[in-house]
Amino acid sequence: MPYQSMKENTNGSPARRAILFSGILLIVLMFSTAVRSQTDAIPPELIHYPDFVFYNGQVLTADSDNDDFTVAEGVAVRGNRIFSVGTSEQIRLLAGPGTRVIDLKGRTLTPGFIYNDGDGSVPAGDILKESQWDGVTQPSIGGKTLDQALATMASIVEAHGKPGEPIFLRLHDSWAATAMETWDANTLDEIAPNNPIIVYLDSSYSMSNTAMLNLAVEKGLPANHFHLDRDKDGKFTGRGGAHVNGFVGREIRPWPDPIWFEEVAMPAAVKSLTNYARNGVTVATGHMSAPTMTVLNKLFHENPQGLPVRVYPGLDFLRQNPNGEMYLKRMGNLVDFSLVDERGKMVTIVGASVGPHSGSEDAGASMMTISPKKHVIPGISPNTNGYSRWTGEWFTGLSQGELTEEQKRQTDYYNVILARQHGWNVTGIHNRGSEGIRLAMQNIAEAEHQEKLYVKKLWRPHGFDHNVDWEPGVFEYYNAHPELKDLIRFGVSLSTVITQRDNQALGISNVTEAQYGMEGLERLAPLATLLKMGIPFHIEGTNPGDDDSYPTWYIQKAVTRIDEDGRVISAKDALTRQQAFLALTRWAARFIGSENEMGVVKPGYYADLVVFDGNLIDVPIEKLAELKPVMTLVGGKVAYESPEL
Repeated sequence: MPYQSMKENTNGSPARRAILFSGILLIVLMFSTAVRSQTDAIPPELIHYPDFVFYNGQVLTADSDNDDFTVAEGVAVRGNRIFSVGTSEQIRLLAGPGTRVIDLKGRTLTPGFIYNDGDGSVPAGDILKESQWDGVTQPSIGGKTLDQALATMASIVEAHGKPGEPIFLRLHDSWAATAMETWDANTLDEIAPNNPIIVYLDSSYSMSNTAMLNLAVEKGLPANHFHLDRDKDGKFTGRGGAHVNGFVGREIRPWPDPIWFEEVAMPAAVKSLTNYARNGVTVATGHMSAPTMTVLNKLFHENPQGLPVRVYPGLDFLRQNPNGEMYLKRMGNLVDFSLVDERGKMVTIVGASVGPHSGSEDAGASMMTISPKKHVIPGISPNTNGYSRWTGEWFTGLSQGELTEEQKRQTDYYNVILARQHGWNVTGIHNRGSEGIRLAMQNIAEAEHQEKLYVKKLWRPHGFDHNVDWEPGVFEYYNAHPELKDLIRFGVSLSTVITQRDNQALGISNVTEAQYGMEGLERLAPLATLLKMGIPFHIEGTNPGDDDSYPTWYIQKAVTRIDEDGRVISAKDALTRQQAFLALTRWAARFIGSENEMGVVKPGYYADLVVFDGNLIDVPIEKLAELKPVMTLVGGKVAYESPEL
């Protein structure tokens, strides 16, 4: 056999073996020379070495849903994607002549963090409840007393109100409940006899003067809409529900003047998004308005460096909109439409936003809960279980189960049904209270089982925001409807537990505890319980410029659950450090249906990466919040870099 013959020949004399090996060596050298000459002939632009090589670090890959994910030493980045993950030796071999090679020196490298409560990341994200006059948005109206706030409003109308021109005023949350109970249309008629005005008490309740209510009806709001409150004689009281707010906000409120976009919105957006990058947040998502989309589009085309991180909006065109069907007939489905540059998808529509079911614990409508409050404080909110924002329950007295079919069509329940028909997932449903969470799940289940579906399967999941209060009734409903696990993702506001809100106007600290008691506080944000039950959640991030809302702070608090008063709140619901890290990266990507392109350090995923100034896993837990990013990459481009690196 040939192999045997070769073996016999090579076992011959030393001289014969030397001649044979010399021949083989010559052939190898000739082949190598030929390959080198062919390689030299390839244009350099066709040879794409990695742009970045990171080595000698602690790379937290988040490549598993469990806390036993892979910890690597190095990462190579090519273009806008992760090219390779491995040991320092493996990764360093990939570097080319133009590769930037970075010795991490034991520092931690992670996927970029994803914040879902990014409504305020770009100006006008929540414009439907903002003050506005003189063509620009304005601060909310406060004061030491309600009369002082009213006097401030009167002076604004007198100084800025042109005859017949609408004025939009946002009252500070502290006074919402008192204003609802104290004011009426006559009160506002006196301070604005020549101008239609609306005063937003929160995003879903308002007080308007007669001129504004008449203007809304004239512009097309049905006069018999049950969100327009009337007295027993049929006269407008001034109280308005969610769809009054939405209609006035879209059909009557003018867009801010062009100069506002140039001099206010654009600079503010750049500042905010740059701060996201500085803190290691590479994606901001949340419900966002049409003016916000214009700001994002202008940034993308006119100042791409001012858009350093990805923004994935849930469009709020359905939010508190009595004309939802009309809008959908003109828009169709825009889910997943994106603005794309060399970094990848920088702006992507990830759903349609509808209004909040449940208010916050310090608002007049309050959290809508299954169990009653332990203490009712009328100055904060005059109710035992909170009011439904969808039904205007504060003045209608109606829960969702008590609505007629016609009234249901005049709420965001119908917008959820319409959205699902057209294949829109709904996002930004603010549900702080347990009954709000349960109702939202019920509505999603009903929307999914309707007969009229133009799109049979959704492209992205429904996203519920805040979801603070978890009572047994919520878990019971979820377990009874297993199909919801594939349909819904939950953001959970951990910061609500750790930093309770205060009502400065009434001099009440720790509003949640004051109303719901310590046992009520203990049931908020039960992270470990949700994980044990297999409910897909993530820790909700908001604007990272605040002292208590950057990624390492959230991780630290999820592990320790130590509040601002030094108490441990529900120790049984603490996460491990690794789980808390996943809850801000991998699990947060799942919330927007992007788990196959971000939130993980893995070849083929977006090169959205963060380098910290220390070791995230090994640093003592009490020091964890002190770790800050020294470098942030978005799509393989440097979005932030500290001189320390």
